[in-house]
Amino acid sequence: MSQPFHAGGVANHHFVDPLNIIRSLAARWSELDITHLGSIVALAGVAPSAWRFARTAWSEVYGWIRRFFIASVTVPGRDPLNRNVVNWVLANVIESRKIRFFTARTESQLGRDDATASLKKTRRRAQYLPHWETTWFWHEKNLFIVSRSLDSFNASMCDPGYDGIGGEELTISCVGRSAAPIRHLVDTCREYSEKQMQFFVTIYSRDRYGISWQPKSRMPIRQLDTVHFDDKVKDELLSDIRKYLDPKTQRRYRNRSMPYRRGYLLYGPPGTGKSSLSTALAGEFGLDLYEVKIPSVPADHDLEQMFQEIPPQCIVLLEDIDAVGMERDAGEKSDHSSIHSNRSNCTLSGVLNVLDGVGSQEGRIVIMTTNKPEQLDSALTRPGRIDMKVFLGNISQKSAKQMFIRMFSPELDTSESPLDIHEIESLGSQFAAQIPEDAFTPSQLQGFFQLNLDSPVDAAENIAVWVEKELSRKSKDEGVEIVRQAHPQF
Repeated sequence: MSQPFHAGGVANHHFVDPLNIIRSLAARWSELDITHLGSIVALAGVAPSAWRFARTAWSEVYGWIRRFFIASVTVPGRDPLNRNVVNWVLANVIESRKIRFFTARTESQLGRDDATASLKKTRRRAQYLPHWETTWFWHEKNLFIVSRSLDSFNASMCDPGYDGIGGEELTISCVGRSAAPIRHLVDTCREYSEKQMQFFVTIYSRDRYGISWQPKSRMPIRQLDTVHFDDKVKDELLSDIRKYLDPKTQRRYRNRSMPYRRGYLLYGPPGTGKSSLSTALAGEFGLDLYEVKIPSVPADHDLEQMFQEIPPQCIVLLEDIDAVGMERDAGEKSDHSSIHSNRSNCTLSGVLNVLDGVGSQEGRIVIMTTNKPEQLDSALTRPGRIDMKVFLGNISQKSAKQMFIRMFSPELDTSESPLDIHEIESLGSQFAAQIPEDAFTPSQLQGFFQLNLDSPVDAAENIAVWVEKELSRKSKDEGVEIVRQAHPQF
C-alpha cells in the first residue's frame, strides 16, 4: 500500500491512534497479577511509617553524636558578634555556593549610590537576602556547621530598620569535643569584620521598643578637616583624646585607683557641627558611636540600663543634655540632690549616676552637646564629669576659605578644564572676603555650596548677593542688629 503524501510531496510519519494506545494499556493491566498489585499497595502504606521511623532514628543518632562528638556555641540574635559571623559566612561560604533561594524585601533606606534619591520621590530598591537555615563548610581542617533560627529571622524581617544581617540566633557547631576551633573561627570573623569596617563608623541607637542597642547606620569615615572650628582648639581636643586612649594612660589611672573616664562638652549655636564632630572623632580613633537623645529617654532606670549595655571602648554621644531638669530644691548643695524636672523624664541625679556612680563602667569617652550651656547645672560641668569644653561657633573667614577649597578641590572637579589649586585658593580668598566674621553657621554656608557646586567662579561671584539676602532676612527675623558673637562663658 502506498504511503500518503502531504501537499509538499514529502511522506508523513505513520499516524498514531490514541485509542489504540489506551486499548493496549488496558489489555496489559488486565494481565497484571492481582497479588502483585496488593504488594504495591502494601508497600505504599508502609512507606510513611518507614519514613517517620527513619527520621526518628536519625534524630536519636544525631543527638547521640552531638552529645559526644560535637561542640557548639550559640550566639544571640542582634549581638555584634552575631553580625560578625554572618558577614563572614555570607562572604566566604554562601556567596561561593551560588545560592538560588532568597528572601525579598523593600530596602528600609535609600541606597547611598543614588545621587538623586534625596531630591525627588523615588521608589525604594528591592533587597534580596540569601535564604539559608543550615550550612556546613571546612575551615582550617575542621568541619563547621552554622545554623540559624528562621523563627527569629522572620521576626527580624518585620523590623523596618533590619538590614538582613545578624538578626537571628546562630548556633556554630564543630566536629570534635573541643570548642577551641569555634573560638578561633569567631576571632577570624571578628578580624574580617574589623577590616571591612575600618573605613566606616557604626552608629548605634536604641531600637524602636527601647529594648536593645541596634546599628542605626554605617557611615563612611568623616575627615576632621570637614568640621570647621578653631584649629588650635581642634588640635588640643585631638591631643587630649589621643592621650586618654593611650594604654599607658589607662595603666597610670588604675595604678593610682583613679576612675578611667573622660568627658567632653560641645556647645554652641545650632548648625555649628557638634554632632558632625562627634562622628568625625569616632572615625578618627576607630570607635563605635552610641547615640543617646536625652529628651527621648523615658526614665532614669532606662538610662541606667542603656549605659550598662554600652561596651567600654566607644564614644557615647549625649545629645541635648540641657533637656535634663536641672533645678535644685532651695538650700540643696549636694551633687546628688533631688531634682525638679520640667523638660525631661530623666533627672540630673540619674545622669550623674551613669557618668560616675557606683555602677558606672570605665573606658568610654562621653561627649555631651548643648545649644544652651548656661542652663547646665554646675554639678554636671565640674572636672571629672566634663574634662574639656569645646565651643563651636559661627564660621570665620579663615574657615570659610578652607571650606571653599575643600568643596572645589581640583581632585573633585570632573570638568574638561579644571582649575589648578592656586586658582582655587585665589577664588577662595575672594570668596572668604565676602563672609562676615561669626555671622553664619557652617551648615548655612554648606547650603550655599549645595546650590553652587557647578562652578567655583560662579560661587565666588554669587556669594556677595547671598550674604546680603541672609543678613537682611536674619535682621528681620531677630529684629536686632547683627553683631560679632561673643564666646559664651559659664
